[in-house]
Amino acid sequence: MTATLLTPARPIVDRTPATMLRLGEVAAGTGWGVVEWHRPEPSAAFSRRDAHAPGFDAAVGIARDRGFEPFIRPVGGRLAAYHDGALVLDVLARHASPREGTTARFREFAHAIARGLSALGVDARVGAVPGEYCPGEWSVNIGGRHKVVGTGQRIARGAVLATAVIVVGDAQPLAEVMADAYEHLGLAMDPRVVGSVSAHAPGVTLADVEDAVGEALADSLDLAGPDLVSGRAILSPWDPR
Repeated sequence: MTATLLTPARPIVDRTPATMLRLGEVAAGTGWGVVEWHRPEPSAAFSRRDAHAPGFDAAVGIARDRGFEPFIRPVGGRLAAYHDGALVLDVLARHASPREGTTARFREFAHAIARGLSALGVDARVGAVPGEYCPGEWSVNIGGRHKVVGTGQRIARGAVLATAVIVVGDAQPLAEVMADAYEHLGLAMDPRVVGSVSAHAPGVTLADVEDAVGEALADSLDLAGPDLVSGRAILSPWDPR
């Protein structure tokens, strides 16, 4: 794929400080944390590692040219693009020893998401797909062929953040922008593995995914109330084994 290369027209926002402030608020607050859902605008979430790549400016220009606003995200290893057909799920939890249990949290979080998606009739599995964007052990895929969820974690003193981006709608624009941007970042990825939930479960909506994944997550976390959309309190420590 080819694209017109543009230099960044304005500074890239680094969301790490805002996220660390949010974690600090959770650590200093009352209760055990909160679960939140967000519906993002079209965005290109670069990592700090990406920002040091020689082709970073060109990759940023490609993202903006395609209508994806670039920023530096606080978690994750490489560029991930998403749009308003995606959902962002955040679990912000107090934790006395946040460096402990990182792998267990990743495992519980990813498998809860996979259980929720499986309830919608898709073959959701935990694990990386060869050639996926922002590869990670705790990605969620469908049928071992298409990545539909990326996960990440961030820790602060007294708190942890687990976050996931679930692609529900059309994956084609995401595949196209990431394929071009990854080329300029000097990274390999296969656009054919960029997937979406609705491609495997036609008719499934963002609300359906919120409900199904939310119910599965509630099996792992003690949450206040059945409605997770606006953010629900965590009532007990998140301490998976």
